[in-house]
Amino acid sequence: MSADRFTPVQLADGEALFRRPWQFVKGVPSLEVLPAAERTEICLAGRSNVGKSSLINRLVGRTLARTSNTPGRTQELNFYAAPGVSLFMVDLPATVLPQRPSRAWKPGRGSCATICAAERG
Repeated sequence: MSADRFTPVQLADGEALFRRPWQFVKGVPSLEVLPAAERTEICLAGRSNVGKSSLINRLVGRTLARTSNTPGRTQELNFYAAPGVSLFMVDLPATVLPQRPSRAWKPGRGSCATICAAERG
C-alpha cells in the first residue's frame, strides 16, 4: 500500500505508535521460553544481513536493536514492546525462516514467532 492511500490521521497514528518508548523485552533462544502469545506480533523475517534490525531502529527513531556488518549476528528471537500497546515487534534471526514457505504462518495457528521457529526446528 502506498502512503497516498492513508489519511493524514492514519499516518499520524502510525508515527505516534512507533515514537513511543519501545524497549527490548526478551531474547528467546528456544521455544520453551517464548512470551505468551497474548499480543499481536509484527515479525520481521528475512535473509541474513538484509536490515531487519536496522528497520526496527528506523521505525522507532533511535538505536534499539543491535546491528552489525557481520551476517548472522541475530541469534535469538528478540521481542520489543512499548507501554500501553498490545503489540510485540519481533526481530527473527534468518535461521528460523521456514524451509518450506507453503507451510508458513496462517491466522489461528498461534504466534508467528512460534510457528517460524517450530517449522524450522
